[in-house]
Amino acid sequence: MTVDRKTTMPKVDLPPETQGLRLCKVIHGRLAMCEGVRFPGGAPAVDTVLRRAAISGRVGPVGETGDYWADLLDANGDWFDTVALGRDAWNSLKNHWMRCKVESADGR
Repeated sequence: MTVDRKTTMPKVDLPPETQGLRLCKVIHGRLAMCEGVRFPGGAPAVDTVLRRAAISGRVGPVGETGDYWADLLDANGDWFDTVALGRDAWNSLKNHWMRCKVESADGR
């Protein structure tokens, strides 16, 4: 992760094939995943959304998870990598920047 000197906000080094995000979290030992959201602007649009979420909480680095993270999606909507998120950044994405429905990974 690098810092953009113009805004001093962290910049996540996203792979160029990034086209969207799928939010994921572990709640009481259960995996909950949101529906995938694809951005027409590709990686620059995903970077913008993550930078906005970074105002609220921790974003990055790419390739890591925790209790909250986002799957990076390619043009086909397939997962290929992850980016770690703090709880506040996850909530900011979910409720403000990319509203989406949460679905349990085990179908409940």
